[in-house]
Amino acid sequence: MDKAIKTAIGSMEDVKEALELADVSGNTGLTGDIKLILRILNSKKEDIVINCIVPSATQITENIINVNLHIPNLPAIPAGVPNTVDNGQPDTARMEEIGKFLIEVLDGYRGQDFFIEVETTGEVIPDGKNWFYNIVIRYFYLRKDK
Repeated sequence: MDKAIKTAIGSMEDVKEALELADVSGNTGLTGDIKLILRILNSKKEDIVINCIVPSATQITENIINVNLHIPNLPAIPAGVPNTVDNGQPDTARMEEIGKFLIEVLDGYRGQDFFIEVETTGEVIPDGKNWFYNIVIRYFYLRKDK
């Protein structure tokens, strides 16, 4: 029998919809966008990027998805030196504030034909001179007859 399948993009769209339904921007003051796969080039806003790192097509589809929260660095603190530059210090307080909200929304979330479990609860990862807060989720979908 033919079974319905959900693609990696379809699963990422489900995660994005869950965050939009929870009104992440309104509830946390998020200044940027929720995007799939890639962040807007040179964004200086608070953005969420969703990407699928391990897609599956088994009977019980289990995708591993990153939810990456990009927050601008803290402003450089002058040290009495006129040429002080951004020291790349992450704004961990803001990451934690929004990250906790994201985890609360996603952990145990049940959509119409899928559910989500949080696997990791926020690792701060370097990205050049910037940082992002990484939440890893498992996305489950049961393939059904067409």
